[in-house]
Amino acid sequence: MVPASSFSEVFRFGLVPIACRARNEDRSQVALSLNNNEVNIYGRAASEWKLQETLQGHDLRVTGIDWAPSTNRIVTCGAVSLLCIYLTFSCG
Repeated sequence: MVPASSFSEVFRFGLVPIACRARNEDRSQVALSLNNNEVNIYGRAASEWKLQETLQGHDLRVTGIDWAPSTNRIVTCGAVSLLCIYLTFSCG
């Protein structure tokens, strides 16, 4: 049996805790909120994650993120019950 730790990869996105996250369908991009009012989109480049875009729209902290696989839309909710929908975007 292979230990679970051999399947894990560790990446650092700063010193601030990650409040919430979501991945796109093929797992080549990740949306993170670093305990603030922004959502950072990172794309996988070889063995690193590179910042591609920053989504803004919340006044307070982002508390949830979901990434729809079929439409490529990102939905976020914030600390004051504000809901934002980001339409398909092109990173790169």
